[in-house]
Amino acid sequence: MGEETEVPVNGHTFEETWRVRISTPGGDMLGAGILVGADSVLTCAHVIPWDGGPQPTAEVVAELVGVAGAPAVRARVAERCWVPELSDSRGDVALLRLAEPQDARHAAPLHRVAPSPGRAVRMCGFPRTKGLADGVWFRATIAGPSGPRGEWVQLFPATPEETVRPGFSGAAVTDAETHRVLGMVVSRYDDRSSAAPDGKLHLSYMIPIETVVRYLPLIGDHVTGRRGNSLPPVPSGAPRDREFARWLARWFRSAEGTRRIEAIVIKKGEAARAATLSRAVALADREVVADPPLPGVAHTPRVPSPRSPGPPGGGTNGHVVTRALDDTVPPVGSVDLALDVSGETVALFAERVADRLGLRTGGGDCAVGRFGDIRAVPLTIVAEGVDYAADPVALVEFTDLLAARGARLLLVFRNPDSQSLELALRMADPSKDEITARLDRVRDRIEHIARRERAAYDRVALVAPVRPVPQEAAGLRLDLTGLRCDPELGSRRFLPKLAAFESAVESGLLRVEEAIGRAEAGIARRNELRGRLEAFFALLAARSLEEEQAAAPLYRAAHNLLFQAPCELAEAERAVELFAKAVRQHTHRPRGGDRP
Repeated sequence: MGEETEVPVNGHTFEETWRVRISTPGGDMLGAGILVGADSVLTCAHVIPWDGGPQPTAEVVAELVGVAGAPAVRARVAERCWVPELSDSRGDVALLRLAEPQDARHAAPLHRVAPSPGRAVRMCGFPRTKGLADGVWFRATIAGPSGPRGEWVQLFPATPEETVRPGFSGAAVTDAETHRVLGMVVSRYDDRSSAAPDGKLHLSYMIPIETVVRYLPLIGDHVTGRRGNSLPPVPSGAPRDREFARWLARWFRSAEGTRRIEAIVIKKGEAARAATLSRAVALADREVVADPPLPGVAHTPRVPSPRSPGPPGGGTNGHVVTRALDDTVPPVGSVDLALDVSGETVALFAERVADRLGLRTGGGDCAVGRFGDIRAVPLTIVAEGVDYAADPVALVEFTDLLAARGARLLLVFRNPDSQSLELALRMADPSKDEITARLDRVRDRIEHIARRERAAYDRVALVAPVRPVPQEAAGLRLDLTGLRCDPELGSRRFLPKLAAFESAVESGLLRVEEAIGRAEAGIARRNELRGRLEAFFALLAARSLEEEQAAAPLYRAAHNLLFQAPCELAEAERAVELFAKAVRQHTHRPRGGDRP
């Protein structure tokens, strides 16, 4: 089962005190859970034995395996905190109430963050494998939204053996860098596929914390990170613009023909368009309720019925989320950040973007500067009231930087005559001259890569082992020639091609710079050894001629190795150390003329 990749808990560096093992009173292992606050445990509903009633009544046993000496505690499903798996696999969350509260310092750091592709995560489950009763760690990376109506997030296991299995359901999915809990393991998938190297497709899935909060609002007080959607809610009876809703749904789905940046106008008084935008964002958000009741209208919370069609979006313990399957409904999770930027500075906007990426910044202008070093911003962002920001033009220019790093942006203006809108429209639909200017900038970047390649060749030749230099510039020049002859040059369909090529050029430059960096590290080590050699030679010069002559062959051997090209670093290090050892022996003895 690939146990060489299974890391027992006792050998892991980071002890997660919120890890809970759930079993029956008789000792049969059921699954995993996450300590929330002092007296609650979050887990998957399918982990808990259930007889089909309104909610399970049987007790289970919860053990804080991450806390040494912690006793097992009885637990039951908390009142109105049971959302069984629906017929389309949505839901499947439960909150247990512990019979005895635990130390709240052991609770999980639940955190809202956009599940960006490539983020490294880990999880600890309790498979029924001999020797692993205390848990085993698996590694994975986030792939993207998946599962029933986009509620889940797909995980790529680090190895096929690290695909989740029975005993992992309900386990915390923890950010490998920040150690915050981003979600909960819900399912796995194995399928025969010729596309997979071993003949099988191995996938794991998690429910993001934001989706859990939508089903179990009670845990919201224990979650850090600001909500992705801060636009005002829209009552279910508010007027809507259906054609605008269709357009928004297509853009949120990244449908063919949509642009990375869109600039639209919703003037003051256009209530239907404003309500349509807010509702579309809510439908695309994982946490926010799309259709709260009209003011003054009574509303009764509902719990979804298991294995039945239920409401279109699945009922929750709060308001019903309407997600009718039509062309006006965007996918769940297709908006990562939506906010009103009226009166906001670029720095505050940058902080919100950084927060959704899970980045820690120093605040203020530091947040803006941080994006100069970030290579990817895989977010979909809606910014409303752009022309009412503290500095609208600066804000639009910052969004252009985000778009260059992969972000998709819907910029909403209120004044059709604003200067910032003109700038945004030019960014969204550049003229052919502007595209030509971008191609010229890319050409200059490729020539820079060619110069850096030559520098890399010079440097890697100095230190052994000599590593190959990435040959990027020649191929990129050919690709650039092809782009300049593209029949779609100047059209909207050309923009994704140009953006992808710009990204490829930057990636090529990074590979060349990495080669130079490795060579520079070797050169620095060689120079350090040269200095060390000369320092010991200076010590020897103060000794007798006899002693100097005795160590001279060792010095010449080290010197020759250090000043040849390429320099064999490993051999040179050994030679310098032999000379240094000889010098130490001489310098620790009395001088030749002082011997008795």
